Amino acid sequence: MESLKRIALVTGASSGLGREFAQQLDRMQAADELWLVARSADALNEVAALLDSPCRVITADLSTKKGVAKVTSALNETQPRVNFLVNAAGFGKFGDWEAVSQADVDAMVNLNCRALVDLTHATLPFMERGSRIIQVASAAGFLPLPHMNVYAASKAFVLRYTRALRWELHGKGISVTALCPTWVKTGFEAVARDTDDANAVGHLWGEQDAATVVRRALCANRAHLAVACASPQSAALRLASKVLPSCITMAGWNIARRL
Repeated sequence: MESLKRIALVTGASSGLGREFAQQLDRMQAADELWLVARSADALNEVAALLDSPCRVITADLSTKKGVAKVTSALNETQPRVNFLVNAAGFGKFGDWEAVSQADVDAMVNLNCRALVDLTHATLPFMERGSRIIQVASAAGFLPLPHMNVYAASKAFVLRYTRALRWELHGKGISVTALCPTWVKTGFEAVARDTDDANAVGHLWGEQDAATVVRRALCANRAHLAVACASPQSAALRLASKVLPSCITMAGWNIARRL
């Protein structure tokens, strides 16, 4: 394996948490080159122009197998050392099973789950002791959430997969963390409300700044923590999921989402 080029690969790098991860990894000088992956070439080029590190822009729709294959091919051709993998690409939708289109349901599962797993498997052969993985899950993954059912289930998948993978990599020196924030100030809400039931979830109380969430995620990963809650609210939800029956937590959520 070539060790001349150390890369940090960030998916969803055109906006939101992915963009913030790219900026903070750049300031850390975490790699010789940042690989920025998202659907919009223009948005990725805007991000790359803000960074001091050399960047490779990969335009790919990761909700499709073709998009994932494009990134995998780039890895196989370049044979880099992957210092950082941040899987930040993902989206959610508000509404019950009738309000969210089948196309959106399929895309959520494909992007939030399948693409994340496929890219993790593609990068692991290029990782060595000291490499790091951050998988962006959500506090939604702690609980079943009616009117966000597929999104919450997809993030529960990410959380469980990441924790199991961390166990499998024990002793290899690769730090793996699932990031589980609550609401973050990104473009998530605008996308989530683009359904036939846009107001299924009311105000997004306690929204956090993306920079704070990413900073706390990187600190948790350096500390080899399995889960980064990134806020007291997320930590409280994590605790509630361990001590309360799902029927109770879903009833509480059903009240909160109407506020």
